[in-house]
Amino acid sequence: MVRKGLLKSAAVATLAALIICGVPGGIGIKNAYAAETSTSAASGVGTDRLSTGYTAVSKKYTSKNYTGNDIVYKMDDIINPEYKTFLTGNNYSYTGKVADVSAGDKLSLTIEVEKAGLYLLGFDYLSYDESILPIEMSVKVDGSFPFYEMRNLKFETLWVSDKVCDFDRYGNEIVVMPEKSKTWLSKYITDASYNYSDPLLVELKAGTHTIEISVNEGNFLLGNLTLAAEETVPEYKGSEPADGSELITINAIEFFERNDSSIHAAGEYNSKLYPLFSKENVLNILDGSSFDTAGQRVTYKFNVEKAGYYYIGMNYMQSEKSDFPVYVDFRVDGEIPNTEFKDHPIAYTTKYKKYTLKDDEGENLSVYLEEGEHTISLTLSADPIRFSLEAADKIMSEVNDLSLEVTKVAGTNEDKYRDLKLTRYIPDVEERLRGWVDELYALTETAAELVGEKKGEDVAAFAYLRIAAKQLETLAEEPDELIYRVGELATSVNSINTQIANFVDSINSNNLSIDRIYIYQKKAKLPGGLNVFQSLGLSLGRFFHSFFGQSYSTSSSDESHIQVWVNRPRQYVEIMQKMIDEDFTPKTGIDVDLCIMTDANKLVLSNASGDTPDIATGINYSIPFELAIRGALVDLSKFPDYKEIFGRYSEGLLVPSVVGNGLYSLPETMNFYVCFYRTDILDKIGVEVPNTLDELVALLPDLQMRGLNVYYQTAAMLAMRNFHGTTPIIYQNGGVLYGKTALDIDVDSELTVAGFTQLTELFTLYNLPVDVPNFYQHFRNGDLPIGIADFNSYNLILNAAPEIANSWSIALVPGVYDKESGEVLRYMSGGAESTVMFTSDDEREAEAWEFMKWWSDADVQAEFGQMIQIMYGDEYIWPTANLEAFARLPYPTSDKEIIMEQATNILEAPRLLGSYMMERELSNAFNDVVVNGETVRSRIDEVAKIVKRETERKLEEFGYIDSEGNILKEYLVPSVEQVRAILSR
Repeated sequence: MVRKGLLKSAAVATLAALIICGVPGGIGIKNAYAAETSTSAASGVGTDRLSTGYTAVSKKYTSKNYTGNDIVYKMDDIINPEYKTFLTGNNYSYTGKVADVSAGDKLSLTIEVEKAGLYLLGFDYLSYDESILPIEMSVKVDGSFPFYEMRNLKFETLWVSDKVCDFDRYGNEIVVMPEKSKTWLSKYITDASYNYSDPLLVELKAGTHTIEISVNEGNFLLGNLTLAAEETVPEYKGSEPADGSELITINAIEFFERNDSSIHAAGEYNSKLYPLFSKENVLNILDGSSFDTAGQRVTYKFNVEKAGYYYIGMNYMQSEKSDFPVYVDFRVDGEIPNTEFKDHPIAYTTKYKKYTLKDDEGENLSVYLEEGEHTISLTLSADPIRFSLEAADKIMSEVNDLSLEVTKVAGTNEDKYRDLKLTRYIPDVEERLRGWVDELYALTETAAELVGEKKGEDVAAFAYLRIAAKQLETLAEEPDELIYRVGELATSVNSINTQIANFVDSINSNNLSIDRIYIYQKKAKLPGGLNVFQSLGLSLGRFFHSFFGQSYSTSSSDESHIQVWVNRPRQYVEIMQKMIDEDFTPKTGIDVDLCIMTDANKLVLSNASGDTPDIATGINYSIPFELAIRGALVDLSKFPDYKEIFGRYSEGLLVPSVVGNGLYSLPETMNFYVCFYRTDILDKIGVEVPNTLDELVALLPDLQMRGLNVYYQTAAMLAMRNFHGTTPIIYQNGGVLYGKTALDIDVDSELTVAGFTQLTELFTLYNLPVDVPNFYQHFRNGDLPIGIADFNSYNLILNAAPEIANSWSIALVPGVYDKESGEVLRYMSGGAESTVMFTSDDEREAEAWEFMKWWSDADVQAEFGQMIQIMYGDEYIWPTANLEAFARLPYPTSDKEIIMEQATNILEAPRLLGSYMMERELSNAFNDVVVNGETVRSRIDEVAKIVKRETERKLEEFGYIDSEGNILKEYLVPSVEQVRAILSR
């Protein structure tokens, strides 16, 4: 395998010339439309990031590298006088005073530099809070950012464990909860995305400089500032033979420390792994899904009994990047031994295999180790693919520019009978299209050279780039037709930019799973896997045990215990059960068995068969009504302390819990909605995020003239526009779906019709996109720079869009101004999952209620949310419905404040007999008005008739009216007022 970096190849040098010089595919714009677009929002997004990024800026450096000793500035000496209040002597055994800072704080430091040069700029720091989020801050030098990356710097903490694994009640090994190591660390300024694995150099002239620090996240102590020379790795000059027979085996799950809490062990049943049991689950690998992102580092300790040269090998699997390696920096005792240990390629393999580190000639790499204790660290690196990522980023930016230019020329009317010759307005359009084709094919060829293949098409990991290149070729064949196919550039689901973004996602994913690491000498024999007979024996044993009780299943539970069915994956259930066994049961003496529920809809069938649990949790918030109306659930308001428990939640979130005069479910999580916006794009346009729907509508011309638009959540609901998509603007206008009782159908009232009209006009009159299956991708592209979206979109954008980090934010949802109160009404839906109790005897129900109180408690919810995120990663953020607990969860501080304020504006639609028909008919009415062009008033009148008819049928079925329509007993419609009435009884 060829190991040299992209910039070392002739093909890449050619590609670099194409990209840097701006020939076909560059940004040399030749007409007025392009010139105007080049200053528009989307152009600024990519161009600013690329032109002011470290790659571009560092090429313009004129100073020489500093080569002297480290220059250390004590915090007490350099902090400016007005910031002295941050200084503290409580410094965790650090010499001298340090600054105690938190999110939102700013510091100003002044340093003297004797000699101009390129310096590494570093800080000593200690994170003392319990958050798993890394420290985040931005650093300015003399009032400006030296390069783009300094806008968002991350300083990680180290995580340790005092044991390898925990055990659940069934004897299975489970992931252990790591602890933050509250020790002083030092780090030089580094790219937060780790596209550069080495620290970044800052050019400083001789003289006085001001360092301004803005803390975005974390509570930490900031110690000395250091200027240092660039770190160098010794050149490889060959390897010595590792004579001897010593073998040191390191279990890859026995971490000494790691820089990301989510790096964890996993259990996999594979005959090439050790240990392996037929009955119990055992942890036996470093889980590749957690060791996945550039910059992640894991460190192991080992002891050498005999000094000498040693080889380094491992048993691993890397199956994420087809035909392409993962790159790893190997450090021994904190240092990279030589250049062959840096960016070392770990080849693609779909099966576990043993590999010993080798040089370019295939010779084993050796390292000399003295007798005693040592460490070995593995850090995932993106350095060899950095140029590919930057080139892809540049092409996406330019493709998006062209999309906007075409839209400015041709508008959004794609009438094929229009007589418009695009090449008259954008003369170089074909040249640019073909230039991008050349660049994309050049990238695939350099990838082939990197892995030793003859053709780029042999590298499956770069397939998305070839697809994008072929799409561009078809567009280049008929450039004037681009006005009818402009969506293929950047905005459609299968657009060119989508293909390139898919490449970026896939190439950034590393997924390196490791079973064992071997430090060994030439004559040592590495352990093998199970032989065929051992493997067969284990498989037969595994088959035999499958007929008996499985953990977290009804067959393994004790009927005398409280039975809780959980509609969540196993890792959630394992943590819940451990918390129950270690906290709830010892406190109350109540035993609880958790069972994994694969389909919450089966609860209705289970109720019919009489096979129900005591409690079900994690079920969709609409299901409790279906169970409660059939008498299957317990009215939780019968318990004496129910007011305290239900007082933990937003009143609007409790509306679906109401059936009659009772409360039948506790919210567990919420699906919050917020307004997302691209700060970079809005800044370029010169507009602010809208506060009301009127302001949003007023903003649309500025966006749409540039080919941009706004996303509203109804557009994501392709099959069924549920209440989350149809009711918020109705409620913001003061409308309702029902009156006081179920037969009071008020969907045709004036205020409701006004709200529904405002909703539909967003799409019919103001041209918001009607069908957007993937807002996340459009938000990344920048063509939908504003959008009202939910928790799932938030999780994706926060954790799966690193290229726009620090270029987006969230705000409260734009609402409707209420003249009477003088406030903006921002009602939004927010229901997600709930917890319910099934009917039983009084004693069992009392015990079940104790569990529900415990599980909904703020301390328990906060602990669970922190544990799941610490152990499994940032994408496992827990959206608890308990706002007190939510305030303690590791969400970004600025985002948390917005989400919690918006959560107080949650207002769910009521669930009652026939309400499913209301939901369905509002969806049909939306489609008929927006897609088929029907009028709102006539279609809403029809909705009222259909819903009334279905409601009467259901009321008769459940005994609320007789066959003649006479009311036997009133069915009260759930509402916030009714929630308040129940809570004030």
